[in-house]
Amino acid sequence: MKEKCGTLLIAERGCELAQGLTPWLTEQGHRLKAVNNVKDLLMTLQSEKINVLVMDVRLPEELGYEAISIIKGLHRKLPIIITADENNPEQESRIRQQGIFYYHVNSFGTDDLILAISNAMVRSSQ
Repeated sequence: MKEKCGTLLIAERGCELAQGLTPWLTEQGHRLKAVNNVKDLLMTLQSEKINVLVMDVRLPEELGYEAISIIKGLHRKLPIIITADENNPEQESRIRQQGIFYYHVNSFGTDDLILAISNAMVRSSQ
């Protein structure tokens, strides 16, 4: 099942993930928005239609896990994918309890992440 074209918002410090996913997103016909702080993340969510959010676990330093509940308050059904540099089961458990769509450990490679984004796009277009 091919997902409809949508907008992916990547919230991370730096641009590594956004740059790495750009060829695949372009090929799929998706749009990419990238922000590097929580303020811009929340402003983008309020002003634009976003289908899927990919957020680095380190981004919302000042808010921590609260950022997820704030985002869920704005868009209850928005699929949120959290990326982390290291596998930390305790952190993963706390984040999963927030009702995220997927928890991705970067060292697992981008294939899993691309599959998760594809599945999230399908879900968000229903």
